[in-house]
Amino acid sequence: MAKNSKEKQREYDAMRSGRTRNYTTIMYPEDLPDDWRDKLDETHIKWIESPLHDKDTNPDGTPKKEHHHILLMFGCVKSLGQVNDLLADVFGLSPTGSIVGVAAPQAVSDRCALVRYFAHMDHPSKAQYDVADIIGHNGADPAEILRYSQSETIAMMIAIEEYIESNRITELCDLSAAIRDTYPEWYMIISTRSTVYFNAFIRSYRHKLQLMSEQQAKEAEELTAVVRDLASGAYRVNENGELEEVSSDE
Repeated sequence: MAKNSKEKQREYDAMRSGRTRNYTTIMYPEDLPDDWRDKLDETHIKWIESPLHDKDTNPDGTPKKEHHHILLMFGCVKSLGQVNDLLADVFGLSPTGSIVGVAAPQAVSDRCALVRYFAHMDHPSKAQYDVADIIGHNGADPAEILRYSQSETIAMMIAIEEYIESNRITELCDLSAAIRDTYPEWYMIISTRSTVYFNAFIRSYRHKLQLMSEQQAKEAEELTAVVRDLASGAYRVNENGELEEVSSDE
């Protein structure tokens, strides 16, 4: 069995036994201290935070309590009880025994689907949130987990091409430097899937700019010659707007 297949089998077996590496929960900032992110960072667990869901509604149309969805990614398999205990240690328990400001954690079988849900990417009827506001902590990288549909990938590739043209980018390294922090989803596409294509696109665009520059220089040189001829009196512009030589008899 291939290494990846063995790893997947181990994960599956762990899930069946009630233990897994990945869990999700919901955090309610209203009930948490201002430094709740710092407290979770101090656990040294890799975790990913959704944008603030402040536009969600209940089935009856009433607004839901503002919240963040969270993905916790442990280095080894954990039981649900262990995750509950960890979150309880960090945030404390309410008089009813629930974790303060934190919903009951649940095991996650598909990290990609969960992170896509953070922005409601596959739920157009729900409030939409910006993928760029999905934040990784303690070394977690949302872009490594996200998978995009073919139409989403094509749309992003078109956007990257337009970005190259509007910013007159002529080197792949300059594009990388410009987008790696601002557009991490673009960076992931270029660095892992489409490096050859965008390297060729930038090279072609650079050649196009060079040809345009040469054409503009040629046109400027021709215009300078016309102005020089007119200034010398050897040529004039006739009634048709054409340049004609002045006869020596005139």
